[in-house]
Amino acid sequence: MPSVKRRLPVAAAAVVLLLGATTLPPTAGATVTTIGPSDWPTYGHDAQHTFAGVTTLTKSSAATLQPAWFFPTGDAVTANPITVGPTVYAGSWDGYFYAVNRATGALRWKYQLKPQPAISPQPGSPAPRDVTTDGGLVTASAWFQPASGGRPDLVIFAGGYTLYALVATGAHSGQLYWSHDYTGLPEQPPDPNNDSTRIFSSPVVVGNQVIFGVSSDGETGHRGYVASANINNGNPIWEFQTDVNTAGVIQNDGCGGVWSSPSVDGVRKLVFVGVADCNLQGLPPYNERVLALNLATGALAWVFTPPRLAGVPAGQDPSCDFDFGATLNLGSPNPATGAPTFLGIGGKDGTYYRLDPGTGALQWAHNVVFGGFAGGFIGTTADDGSRTYGATAIGDVGSSSGVCEPSNPADTPAQEPSIHAFNRDGTLAWEQSGSASYGSTTVAGGMVFVGLAATPAVQVRDAATGGVLNSLSLAANCFCGIVVAGNAVIFGTGSPEQGAPDGIYAFTPSGTTPTG
Repeated sequence: MPSVKRRLPVAAAAVVLLLGATTLPPTAGATVTTIGPSDWPTYGHDAQHTFAGVTTLTKSSAATLQPAWFFPTGDAVTANPITVGPTVYAGSWDGYFYAVNRATGALRWKYQLKPQPAISPQPGSPAPRDVTTDGGLVTASAWFQPASGGRPDLVIFAGGYTLYALVATGAHSGQLYWSHDYTGLPEQPPDPNNDSTRIFSSPVVVGNQVIFGVSSDGETGHRGYVASANINNGNPIWEFQTDVNTAGVIQNDGCGGVWSSPSVDGVRKLVFVGVADCNLQGLPPYNERVLALNLATGALAWVFTPPRLAGVPAGQDPSCDFDFGATLNLGSPNPATGAPTFLGIGGKDGTYYRLDPGTGALQWAHNVVFGGFAGGFIGTTADDGSRTYGATAIGDVGSSSGVCEPSNPADTPAQEPSIHAFNRDGTLAWEQSGSASYGSTTVAGGMVFVGLAATPAVQVRDAATGGVLNSLSLAANCFCGIVVAGNAVIFGTGSPEQGAPDGIYAFTPSGTTPTG
């Protein structure tokens, strides 16, 4: 299907250059920041999205966690903050990207993003807010890329449909290095007043490529896709079109959204993503499926179709909103080759799937809840190399049509248990209730960390048993992933329901100074 993967010819590249902006030239002799073991340089900690951190915290010291500092923002912070060296980086729905001192919480610098009025809520929007929104201007985490070849240290992230690279450190820190629009209709000029497309997917850098997904969030006349951009200027290298019919024709019907962040297999040279639903259904060839793409070209390597969709005629599966919106965990490298042997993802159908990284073949699947509109695995799971840990969301609630399968006793507005630990063979190590979450799960120091959906708190559990070790009380809910690095637990707060008081927290034992 040649129309699916769109390589950009020279003439097209000349046009799309108009969509980008570069304000700083490469900087000769730029200082190179070394990423240390106690840093957390991207969404999920690494390009394999293990959500496994290195920490000095113990189960005993976790019981003494107290706020070390709080940095207030003007609206929600739902994107997983990152931390490298002495700085924490995070974007907010208030339209700014922030760099904050890791030890004190003091502002280092901030950068104001360009507006995209079609997105709701807008920065500074007063209550009452649109509680059905999928997020404000910044919904994805940054990637920290150390300096190379005269290029300075960069933080690369998205605000709306715009991909940004800012100088992270040094004399020019906080200045724009480049930006480029990846809209929901990329062959047309950007239309920020009418295009609510967002890059929910946190970018991953491999070589000279910045890889990410785009979602039109169901907006008719637009589409989702996967893109690779040049790290030096933000210009497109390749695109893979996910909103197509079985003949490969682009549909522009609001489908093919890619929320999940790419996970990278550097040995096989593959990148893995999940694809969202199409009008609450898994229409072929790509909606509600997992894809593997060639890293260099974006060509399709394989597609995984969940068994619940196998043999079902297009459009006849239940309208249950069974997205793959979470990101794939990749790990357990083969000792001889280094190739990952574990690839897994949780779906909004309440099932965790383990796939063969090379072929996409299903190795096992374990269903833990029904899932649905606001249920199943929305946040990404964590993997420590021996177990996978993840919280499921509230349940099949929030849809104007009610639950999708009223005759199914498992299809309920609230679904428990809500946190789960899987062994490598797919059996359950443990399950617990009271942890429903929209955010990702983190594992570090033999503990599991998750922000709760219905309560303003971050929960800390024993990774061995699932028992609660602590619950960190907050002023607002935490919908984002949790950074556990050094002696600190760092995260953002805020939600569609509550725009203030929001910001970034750092918790440490007895509120002591955060250290790396």
